[in-house]
Amino acid sequence: TNAPYVRRATVSTTWQEFSFPFWITKMSIVADSAVYIGFVGAETPADGGAVGSHYFPVGAGGAATVVLRDCDDNPTTTGVARATSVFVAAQSGTADVSVILESGRD
Repeated sequence: TNAPYVRRATVSTTWQEFSFPFWITKMSIVADSAVYIGFVGAETPADGGAVGSHYFPVGAGGAATVVLRDCDDNPTTTGVARATSVFVAAQSGTADVSVILESGRD
């Protein structure tokens, strides 16, 4: 795997968007407090917008990893559009999050 890129931020209870380059193949999100994670899909989250009903929760101190493309830059599911950003919001108060972006072979 190529050296990962890390983006850190403190998020509130509204969506904060983290955009990433087209060459990212895997992304992990680590948070010190419970957060929601969302992608454009059934809903269209907006930076600063309210959290809707389509998200997945990550508990305090937890992490989530999403494979966006395989290491040969093929989609993990045929016919699915490539994600270009992820949205993160604290479940309550604020949360310190790290978004770790990776590319290449494991």
